[in-house]
Amino acid sequence: MNDQLDNEYFERYKRHILIKNIGGQGQKKLGNAKVLLVGLGGIGSTVLQHLAASGIGKIGLVDQDTIALSNLQRQTIYTYQDIGRKKVSVASNFVKKLNKNVDVTEYDFFLKTNDSDATKIIGEYDVVLDGTDNIEARELINQHCLTQHKPLIFGGVSGWEGLVSLLIYQKSACFKCIFTSSEERPAFFDCSSEGVLGVTTSLVGTLMVAETIKLICGIGQLLTNRLLICNALNGETEVLNTKKNKVCNACQYTN
Repeated sequence: MNDQLDNEYFERYKRHILIKNIGGQGQKKLGNAKVLLVGLGGIGSTVLQHLAASGIGKIGLVDQDTIALSNLQRQTIYTYQDIGRKKVSVASNFVKKLNKNVDVTEYDFFLKTNDSDATKIIGEYDVVLDGTDNIEARELINQHCLTQHKPLIFGGVSGWEGLVSLLIYQKSACFKCIFTSSEERPAFFDCSSEGVLGVTTSLVGTLMVAETIKLICGIGQLLTNRLLICNALNGETEVLNTKKNKVCNACQYTN
């Protein structure tokens, strides 16, 4: 870097660098990191803003949806003029305008079972963030991350409530281990039927990025084998311990 670029770099990330357990080395780790974000809805919109602002070196965007009027209540990177446009395209442009130093790759498709392309793509990234809103997609992402031995950070929302956890190959329970009861699934993973407060997606997305930064920088206490639940209506948070389910079919890759 020349002096001008050095000065611009320091000025942009100065507030990160001043944090003792991040510093210059931690910021460099963020700049070298490759993060894949699956889902560009309410959670994904917030995640993307903070990933790009924090200086993640490469961000992959996976989504095949187009922007709809009903999205604007919580998907804050889109505008009324974007309705009908592809989310990956608009989201990519958003990142480029916010931080020109971030390398953005668009993947205009949905993940599928036994999808060799998806498996290959996930293998190219250091960590995967799940911003989807349905149980089928989440279980597929869980499966792909297990086969590629990639850490997975997921968040879910329902009304005023949200949850976040970090899943690491052979070190934690997987998604299906945690949500073994069908009664536990719909409330947190189907916002189309349960509804969701816009700011709840922002809260969860912000927590997911905080977990991503800790993981990349190797600092803090991670949410491995723990499930963080927050309730914005009551102003309460709770952390539950999770454990691997020995009969979980999804974890067959870890046996």
